[in-house]
Amino acid sequence: MKLIWLSHFVPYPPKGGNLQRSYNLIRQASRSYQITLVALNFLGESPERLRSHAEELEKYCERVEFWELPYPWRGARWQAAALASPLFRVPFSCRALYSPDLRSRWEQVLRDTPGALLHLDSIDLGLFVPSTKGFRKVLNHHNCESAMALRRAQREPNRLKKAFLALQARELRRMEKSICADFDNNLVVSEEDANQLRAVQPRAHFSVVENGVDVSYFQPAQEQEEANTLAFTGLLDWYPNVSGIRFFVREVWPLVKNRFADARLYLAGKNPAEEVLAFAQADANIVVIPNPDDMRPILARAAVCICPLLEGGGTRLKILDALAMGKPMLTTTIGCEGLRVTHGENILVADTPRDFADGIVQLFENQGLRRKIGAAGRALVEREYSWDKIGEQLEQAYRSAFETQRSDHRYESIR
Repeated sequence: MKLIWLSHFVPYPPKGGNLQRSYNLIRQASRSYQITLVALNFLGESPERLRSHAEELEKYCERVEFWELPYPWRGARWQAAALASPLFRVPFSCRALYSPDLRSRWEQVLRDTPGALLHLDSIDLGLFVPSTKGFRKVLNHHNCESAMALRRAQREPNRLKKAFLALQARELRRMEKSICADFDNNLVVSEEDANQLRAVQPRAHFSVVENGVDVSYFQPAQEQEEANTLAFTGLLDWYPNVSGIRFFVREVWPLVKNRFADARLYLAGKNPAEEVLAFAQADANIVVIPNPDDMRPILARAAVCICPLLEGGGTRLKILDALAMGKPMLTTTIGCEGLRVTHGENILVADTPRDFADGIVQLFENQGLRRKIGAAGRALVEREYSWDKIGEQLEQAYRSAFETQRSDHRYESIR
């Protein structure tokens, strides 16, 4: 069976949440499908790096194509198009990925592979949907994007940014309402995301295909952990991560240091924002590790892993990675949203600065509790979150797309 996978980014290397999810779902899908991968070069990577990425992806894909964006990410035209957003009904995130030329290339791929199942990997690819009439298709939602944009808008103090984000949230909601029902199935990472999207478009079909973890790659390490150390891993320029780090450093960290003056915080991930670097410059006990090749040594040395997120969406692969390594994880309710974890059994959850700090102190002081929580977390991901388990969910979701009884409804143009 043929599968065409359209991605808004190059799904390699699998470092970072969306990249891990897409790459591993492609690996799982390749067991049953011959895959044509079309990926937009969102980050503007060099031809040399793209050739290297293609070699890896061709292990699972019959055909791999990388297409350039209509204009470079975060360049002058990108900024100008973002500023023009109030003039359009289509979200900027969709307009930035679309052009008539790309549409023509997309339509040629469809003509080359009649009868294929289509997998569109983001709502941001919504402007490519009108060309897909007659194909069975699924839409993957890494998050409920409208809800995530609205949550960010509600927390944004800058009035201009707040207005822009609120506009994006409305436009994304309009896009979700317009196209979700046009797909035979919508893949979501949790039932919470499914319920949010059902509220937007009740006629759409949804299947939960969760985030997972490579339990053979992330394993409990033999290295000795460092006493009184914390680790946060993830993209260090992604706004939910930056705001979570800001909350932690400003409101929780001083409370921890009052009890443990030698406590150390590792912040590890790609592309550290200036604000994140400034935290390390102001405090010698905060260490930023930019663009690590391998997160495992960083996780291994930490006594406790944290995920103090206050916004965002979907489910956090960084939590699953830490649990797979047998590390005790302390997070917020939003941080573990959508994951089948239990406070006090395989994770600790705290939402106020005082409760978060108290949880860290409790774990620092009690090695037995650290080991108990860590072992239970490892057992959970082995049982329920390995990518092989998630692959079974994906296979069922694809089968459901062929079982759905529907005819192509009239596409509601929102251009």
